[in-house]
This record gives sequence, structure tokens and C-alpha cells, in this order.
Amino acid sequence: MDQIFHNGHIHPTASTQEVEALWVKAGKIAGSGTVSQLQQQAGASAKLHDLQGKSLLPGFHDPHIHLWKVGDLLTYMLDLRGVSSIAEMQERLREFATRHPERPWILARGFNETNLAEGRMPDRYDLDRAVPDRPCYVIRTCAHIAVVNSMVFSFLPNLDAPPGGEVRRDKQGKTTGVFTETALGLVTRLIPAHSPAAFREMILAAQDALLEKGITSATDPGVMPDLLAVYRQMEAAGELKIRIHAMPIIVPDGGSKPLPLPEQYHSDFLHIDTVKFFADGGLSGKTAALKQPYKNGGGKGIMRLKSSFFLNLAQQAQAAGWRIATHAIGDAAIDQVLAVYAELDRINPRGLRHRIEHLGFPHPEHLNLMRELGVFCVSQPIFLYELGPNYRRYLPNFYLNRVFPYRSVLDAGVSLAFSSDAPVVKDFNPLMGIRNAVERVDMQGKEIGATEKITLVEALRAYTLGAAEAEGTEAVNGSLEVGKWADLVVLEGSPFLGGALENIVVSEATAGN
Repeated sequence: MDQIFHNGHIHPTASTQEVEALWVKAGKIAGSGTVSQLQQQAGASAKLHDLQGKSLLPGFHDPHIHLWKVGDLLTYMLDLRGVSSIAEMQERLREFATRHPERPWILARGFNETNLAEGRMPDRYDLDRAVPDRPCYVIRTCAHIAVVNSMVFSFLPNLDAPPGGEVRRDKQGKTTGVFTETALGLVTRLIPAHSPAAFREMILAAQDALLEKGITSATDPGVMPDLLAVYRQMEAAGELKIRIHAMPIIVPDGGSKPLPLPEQYHSDFLHIDTVKFFADGGLSGKTAALKQPYKNGGGKGIMRLKSSFFLNLAQQAQAAGWRIATHAIGDAAIDQVLAVYAELDRINPRGLRHRIEHLGFPHPEHLNLMRELGVFCVSQPIFLYELGPNYRRYLPNFYLNRVFPYRSVLDAGVSLAFSSDAPVVKDFNPLMGIRNAVERVDMQGKEIGATEKITLVEALRAYTLGAAEAEGTEAVNGSLEVGKWADLVVLEGSPFLGGALENIVVSEATAGN
């Protein structure tokens, strides 16, 4: 159906530029201009859509959000985000286990030790008091660290951590129940796999939640083959309401052998053309790989891949036409990733454009090389708000003052895209992320890296066209220009008229088809 949107604030490029009306025909932008001009061009069949003073912008993109995991917390897994003590966590685990006697494992996610009254990581004995009769696996909010109860150890004859992971022990050499990074695979391989029907339920729940926040396109990074098959099935059945970029993982946690490259796929609602690697761990849990140590003898984090192994796999992927996205937060990890990307560029000069996910502590030379190689930065300003207290607790000032340096990234000419990485964080509202890039204040009201603030227009671009560029769809998405998809969001207020961005309500959002 032809529609002409009018009587509102229409911003086709998510900037201060406005047009009077926008014409949508067959799911694509057919024109912009005055209402009379567009009515004349469209003919009598076009329906007028009165915005009643609301704002219309390109739909938001989230180019790094674990879609099925967001859905898992909405359907199956216990959500512990926001718990304020180990005692509260135990009570919620106990109640959840009582409500679900049929479940062979009790699974939960979301604690952050910095926000716990006890001020420490929970351990196996804490979980034993909550769930003594079944194996229990509780993932930290970052998903790079998890805690298990004692029953899990009865299924683990081998406690040797694989390269790039830890099975933590106390001063007496006893296991604490804490596993990190690749060692998580020792446990996750024991947990019963989700059925295709369960994955479908999670994805359906998640995409509805994303549309409520105005997100019309999302990248699910680190997808295993069984989930990839579900995405293909849902796309074939016409069940995808937002545009999905499914990013297969190559080296799963605990695995010593890479997974085979799957078949690439492109349709209007599903793209599979980028593979995912992990170079280091998470910053809020002190496993991101730094050149200088964390505060108070916290070590320097964990490198997950040997450079030769990483280069060999990345070279095979690029030769087969795959773009590469690599999780790298710490400066030591960024060193490794850019060395590999530079070698890939030497082999195939100015070939495919690759990505670095997160990019916590790039040095100026890193940013210059990223610009030269055309590497995208896909980062998460919401981390500054929700995880800022962790950064202030764990990072020396040398790092804290330049964590996620968005001003430096843009000034160096590096392409910037914003995302949420949910459910690492609870709030995946793009407007909240945009606010955090502009204000850089954490949940306790503390400013972090004030010199790295960017403007509202720059932040909006990073959540629209910048994100589409990182996803590789900027020719058809990311702005509301003629010929592009009519992926749009209608907001009750305007981000350009002042006021709290996070309080602006999404009226509607759609991925045009």
C-alpha cells in the first residue's frame, strides 16, 4: 500500500534536516518533498498517514545484540540482572527451581559482583544453598564468566582449562565453581541443547521486544549451526519481522577445532556473510586483555586465540568471501586483531571490510591503521552507563579516561556503529545508548572519559547509517532515501528538541516489505 507520511518531524537521515512528507511505495522510499508534490506523483491510491506532530526517523539498527539470548531471558532462562545481593540471587534461584521441577538444569544469567552487597563473586557453595538437588549454571552479565554448583563437578572428570580459559581455584587449590572464557565450554557441552521450537520461541519474543524499542535491523553474533538452521527456517516461513544478520561463530567455547564455514545467504530479511571470532574477554569482569594490569593485582586479562591459529582461520574465511568480526576490547587484543587484519589486507589489498567488536582501548596508531584498512568499530555506549561502576573499580586512570573513545574514533576517520550487546546489559533502548555516547555518565552519576563525548547527530548516525555500513547494507538501509527500504521508527517526541532521550516513547516501528 502506498503511504504518504506528513504532519510531523520527518528526518530521513537521522539529522536535523527535515522534509515535509515522505512517500512509501511497496515497502521502499519512493520520494520526499511537499504533500502536494507527492500526492501528484503517487496518485489517488496513496493513503495519507498523519503523524500528528510525531517524529519519523530511519529505524534503529543494533549490529551486535544476542537476539536469541534476549529471547531466552524472556521465555526460559531466569533473569538475574539487577540483583543486589547474593542472598537475593539465592532466593530467586530457589524460587525458580521450585517452579520448574521438570527442568534437569537450573540456568540463570545476569549478576554483576560490583552491584552485590557482599562485594564479591558468588561461588559454588552459594549456589549449593539455593539449588542442592540439580546442576545449576549461572552466567555473569558479561557471559564471559559463569558459576556452577557442586553437582556440576560430578559430570566433569577433567578440570583442565582449555587455552584461553580458567577453572578458578582458591588459595587451598579447591575449585571455586567459577569458569571463565573458553572454559565455559566444559560446562555448556553438558547442558541439554535447545530444540528448534524453543529457539523459534526465543527469536519471536526477542524481535517483538526490539521493535518496541524502534529497532528494525539486528545482528546476532556468534551463532551456532543449530540456531543458524532455525533462522533459515523462520526466514523461509516469513516469520522474521526485523532484518537479521546472523553471524556464525568459528571457534566455539572449549573447542579445539573450528567449525566448518556454513553457506552464505542473502535475502531481504536474512543475511549470513560475516563470521565471528573472540580475541579476548570482557572488560567488566577483568578478562579483556590489557597491556597494563587491572587495579589491585587483577592481572592483564585473557587472550583467547593464538595468532597463527587465528590468522589461518581468518585467511580461509576471507578467501571464501566472508567478512570477519572479532571481539577485541583490550589494547593487547586490538594489537593482535589488527596484525591479522593487516596481513589479510596484504594478501587481498582493499578487499572485504572487516569489523572489531567493542574496541575498548585503541591507541592512536590502532585508529590510524583501522582507517587505512577500512575496519569498522562496532561499540556499545550503554556499557558506560550500566558497567561504568565496574570500570571505575577495576581500571587505573590511564585506561579509565579513554575507555570506548568515540571522539577519538571519529576524529581518526574510523567508521563507527553503535549497538547494545544485550543481554550483557539490560537496557537495549538505542535512545539510551545515544544519550550515553553524548553524556558519558554511569548509573551512579559519575562521568567517564569526558573528552570522548560526541554529538547527538553523530550518535544517531552510529545507530542508523553507521550501523548499516557495518552490516554491509548501507545501499538499501540506514537512511530514508529514495530506493531504500522503508525501515522506520515513529517517536512520540523529537531527539532534537531537548529533554531526556531515554524518555522518548516509540509509537511504531516497521521493517518495510
